[in-house]
Amino acid sequence: MRIITPPTVGAVAQGPATQRADRPRSAFELPGGKAETPSTAAARPTVAAAGLETLLAVQGMQPEDRREKRRRAMQRGRQSLDLLDDLKLSLLAGEPMPSVLLKLRSVTATALEGSGDQGLDDVLAEIDLRAQVEIAKREAAAREGGGER
Repeated sequence: MRIITPPTVGAVAQGPATQRADRPRSAFELPGGKAETPSTAAARPTVAAAGLETLLAVQGMQPEDRREKRRRAMQRGRQSLDLLDDLKLSLLAGEPMPSVLLKLRSVTATALEGSGDQGLDDVLAEIDLRAQVEIAKREAAAREGGGER
C-alpha cells in the first residue's frame, strides 16, 4: 500500500550549505556552525513533525485495530451470553443468584464499543438489550414479591 502525502506547508527540503570535510571539528555542533537563538529555532520549520504525523496516521489505519475491536466485541458478547445462561440455569433450579445479576449489570453498564462490523454490532446490541430486560425483570420481581421468580 502506497501512501502519498503532500509536503507540509513551510517544509524545507534544502539541506545546509556544504561543509569542507578537511575542516577540524572540536565537538558536536549543529549544522550551520553556530548555536541558534530561540527565535530562529522557532521560525525554522521541522521536517520531523511531518514524519511523526505520517507515522501516527499509518498506525491509526492498521487492520490490527479493527481485529482488536472485533475481538473485544466478541469477548463481551460471549461473556453476556454465558451470564444469561447462568441466570437461566439458576432460575430453572429455583435458586436466586444475585452474583450473576451483579456481573450481568456490570457488563451492560459499559457502553458498547463499535467493532466496525455492522452485523456484529447489531447482534451485540440485541444481546445487551436482552440482558437489561432480564435485569429489570429480576429487580421488579424482587421488589414485588421479596424474591425472584
